[in-house]
Amino acid sequence: MSWSLRKRFLLTSLAVSAAVLLVAGAFLYLLFERDFKERIHTETHNQLMQLISGLEIDADGTTEILQPMADPRFRQPNSGLYWQVETRDGDELRSRSLWDGSLSTGAEDWRDIDEPETFPGPFGEPVLVHARVIMLGEPPNRKQLRVMVAVNESEVTTPTQKFAINLALSLIVLALAMVVLSGAQLGMVMKPLNNLRNSVRDIRDGKAMQVSGGYPVEIEPVVGKLNGLLEQREAMVERARSRAGNFAHSLKTPLTVIDTLLPELHAQGQQESAGEIGRQTAQLKKHVNRELARARMAAGHGEPVRDIAAVLDEILATIRQLPRGRDIAFVMAVPRNQPVRMEREDFIELAANVLDNARKWAKSKVEIGLEKAEADVRLTISDDGLGIPEAFRGSIVERGRRLDEGTEGTGIGLAIVKDIADAYGLATSFTGSELGGLRFSVTLPTA
Repeated sequence: MSWSLRKRFLLTSLAVSAAVLLVAGAFLYLLFERDFKERIHTETHNQLMQLISGLEIDADGTTEILQPMADPRFRQPNSGLYWQVETRDGDELRSRSLWDGSLSTGAEDWRDIDEPETFPGPFGEPVLVHARVIMLGEPPNRKQLRVMVAVNESEVTTPTQKFAINLALSLIVLALAMVVLSGAQLGMVMKPLNNLRNSVRDIRDGKAMQVSGGYPVEIEPVVGKLNGLLEQREAMVERARSRAGNFAHSLKTPLTVIDTLLPELHAQGQQESAGEIGRQTAQLKKHVNRELARARMAAGHGEPVRDIAAVLDEILATIRQLPRGRDIAFVMAVPRNQPVRMEREDFIELAANVLDNARKWAKSKVEIGLEKAEADVRLTISDDGLGIPEAFRGSIVERGRRLDEGTEGTGIGLAIVKDIADAYGLATSFTGSELGGLRFSVTLPTA
């Protein structure tokens, strides 16, 4: 499958942008989570140190806290922030926030916890616990205490989850903005290529001779080589046209002399020889005209067809001057002002040969129609003649091939039609007509 540059650029940009945003999002989330945890841990560690500094063993051996903790959450039940002091004897001091609950790291697990660890909390929610085991007081009242400060784990997880959601939304908005910017960037990058395509189309349509306009340095060499190729082609075509013109001119005088001598042969009673020479001269003229038409088609320049109906009217006016031309009813159903992307002289050559063939074979009627075919149009010419068996339809465009020697002609008219169609890449067909004869159709590109 061949993808356009536009699709490749967009898909590559989207893939790279998505990968970068995912990596950046994961990095920012991990960075935020680490920093937020460190802040919570530092805060609870400082509160643990504040709690330890306020403890005292009085003369009765009772553990007291000399000053309340500064954070008001310690005084609010189920606030998510707790402290607890306990002795080996089972005595406990607890913050009001614990209410009837307590903190525990295990009955025998008396150890310092410098990095917070997760334990079951007093209200069914996990807590992060800082702990320090200390000796406090003077003998004989000296005691071992376990001092703990805990914070609900949700104090860490909830903000990080909210941050993750907000980060994801922000990255989505950023991704959409990057798509829009990539599209705008692609438009700027593709503009020179679009201009190049339009210039090539103008050359194809005969509106220009070379690619014009300014292009980036990456494309300029291609434009230069293309223009050079067009100049070379134009020079070759001009030489071919010149040779064809010289060839036609060199034959003109001998053919004129032959035509002049034919009446003398008739006057001398050599009608059979004169007739044969006349037929051969007419065929030679046809061949010359065919070669001239092919040389003109190779040139690729000339007046385009702006109104196909008007051109067909001109052709029919000429056809009616030929034998049986006024006896045939030419019915044309072609809309006016329909242009086709084809040189006028080439179209006349193609249509005139087909119509002339229909004139020769039709009994009384020829229909000319034009049908829409997506971006193109299809010209059809049908006659009510005898038609041609399907097995022989493919051979009627062969040069010099005549299926009926008793009918006028040289047998190269439809061969010229095939040459013109091949030169333009047109799709043609010969099928049976609804009128009973032959139906010719050709698909023409619209201008």
